[in-house]
Amino acid sequence: MNYIFTLILLLISCLDAKEYSIVIDKPFNNILFDITQDYDRQISAVGFSQDFKGLEFKPKRYTNPFEYLQNISTSNGERMHFIKADLHGNITLSKALTLAKCSQAMSIVKTPSNGYFIGGYTLDGSLVVLKLDAKTNIIFTKIFGTKNFDKLNNIVALRDGGVLAVGTSKTTRSIYNDMFESGIGLNDIYITRFSRDGRKLWSKKYGTIDDDEGIDAVEARDGSIVVLGKTANEKGQDVTIMRITQNGNKIWIKHHKTTEIVFAHKIIQLRDGNFLLSLSQKAKLQKEYIRLIKFDIQKNILNDKVLTTTYSSVLKDIKEYSNSNLIGVGYVRDSYNTDALVIILNSKLEMLYQEHYGDENLDQFNAVTILHNFQSAAAGIKTDENSQEANMWIAKINQDASLSKVSKQPKVKIKKDVFSTDVTFVK
Repeated sequence: MNYIFTLILLLISCLDAKEYSIVIDKPFNNILFDITQDYDRQISAVGFSQDFKGLEFKPKRYTNPFEYLQNISTSNGERMHFIKADLHGNITLSKALTLAKCSQAMSIVKTPSNGYFIGGYTLDGSLVVLKLDAKTNIIFTKIFGTKNFDKLNNIVALRDGGVLAVGTSKTTRSIYNDMFESGIGLNDIYITRFSRDGRKLWSKKYGTIDDDEGIDAVEARDGSIVVLGKTANEKGQDVTIMRITQNGNKIWIKHHKTTEIVFAHKIIQLRDGNFLLSLSQKAKLQKEYIRLIKFDIQKNILNDKVLTTTYSSVLKDIKEYSNSNLIGVGYVRDSYNTDALVIILNSKLEMLYQEHYGDENLDQFNAVTILHNFQSAAAGIKTDENSQEANMWIAKINQDASLSKVSKQPKVKIKKDVFSTDVTFVK
């Protein structure tokens, strides 16, 4: 009898379940770029929100034009935004991290103390790394870079508790700054290593005479670092992979040259110690294909596979399950619509499942993290069918690429639009 009663309750719960898909609807365009899971099983994601305040009835008078411009920057524009969600699909925290300049958060990394490193950049070209405690209070903020325009694409967790900031910088040829004497092209790969307490250990640039961009990196088992970048020239775009020491000295570099335009998106280290690249390439009809390259630490190619899909498809992020299957997320696009894409692959890079999610508008997943229970959580953009504004989006995904379902739970009281101003600027 107890078994039957439990079964009935389970069936009722399933009928009452809804998909774990959270859309954070705020004014103007708002996007999530990265996502992770906390030690309390909640999900944390970062990106940016936009805030444009109207003029006050009695606006303040300024005698210094630079003070006026700074005030405009701090009160209007894009802000790093931090979102937390619980297991039942409730938003438990929505927090704007206010810096002195408009900024975007591109990447999030967990710390052993259940805190976070967050990486991003200001819109005038400085790079930013913040460290937060478990309650998202700012421990320190590092603003760094060159005097030219820089952009951060990712921060990478290192085994010593520090992080590696990977991005791009305009070429610098100053005789007073030998740190960047290797910058030789239009843009160069720009990498900075920080200790766990925020000390900048080194900062170096790498590049060719063409236009180079740092995309991502991963720490190998021997402590060396494998970097993913791209190189653009008048003939097209090539993918660059580079291996450097813990101190940033170059070990080897390899350029993947093709007759088609190739874009680099992600690099991960697999459970077998080898590495996997998520790329996309454009065919003659401008259709985008997913391309995956597996290689070893000596840059030998082990598998180079193109996934053929009906529509243009791109994987922005990819992760490996403990059973060696892979989940990739990104977007699929036809002539009038873009949907979020989820693909499940086996260890041979063969497609097992594929699903598309979204309305008749722009929808996209930018990042994915694998959760403790073999499900995954993805973050990105969700655009309402009748709106031009992008919203922040978090979804939970099963191993067959379907959206996870959660039973109805009472809504929690969220901390909404909490602003933090505890910022220390370090050059």
